[in-house]
Amino acid sequence: MHGAPNRALFHYLNSFLCYNFYMAKETFKIEWDAHVYEHKERSSDWFWAVGIVVVSLAVTAIVLGNIIFGILIIVGSFALSLFINRPPEIIHMIIDEKGVTRANIRYPFDTLHSFWIDEIHPHKKILLRSNKIFVPLIIVPLGNEVDPEKLQELLLKKLPEEYYSLPFVEKILEYLGF
Repeated sequence: MHGAPNRALFHYLNSFLCYNFYMAKETFKIEWDAHVYEHKERSSDWFWAVGIVVVSLAVTAIVLGNIIFGILIIVGSFALSLFINRPPEIIHMIIDEKGVTRANIRYPFDTLHSFWIDEIHPHKKILLRSNKIFVPLIIVPLGNEVDPEKLQELLLKKLPEEYYSLPFVEKILEYLGF
């Protein structure tokens, strides 16, 4: 008889401590969908300009004796023209207390160095600096439904914020309309 009240008190304290332990863990999860890249409508003038540049480069390569490089330029530009007309696919992004998921690829926070939310460009992005050699910068499109300030507040709990700009090649491709 003496053990029953002690057992009830033990279960009460145990459930109270477990509840407080789980509540003390701060959890968050933000999910959204965004396009892999922003689709731009291109006029026929754009295709003519690219075609003239490609033919000029291919002819130059062939005149200089590099036929294989000339063929590579033509085949590459043909593949690029097919890719450009495709509408972008929509991918699902998740940021939670464990890491960042872009499409089906998970980037745990312990593999990331820092982050920057790029709001300067018309298409907002998160730039994540990775500790990995082959993937030094991960670009996550934000879309329109995510509040950048709330996202910044949550990411600051896991990563330091450090200014990054888009890589030079990315800026050139964006400027040229790719």
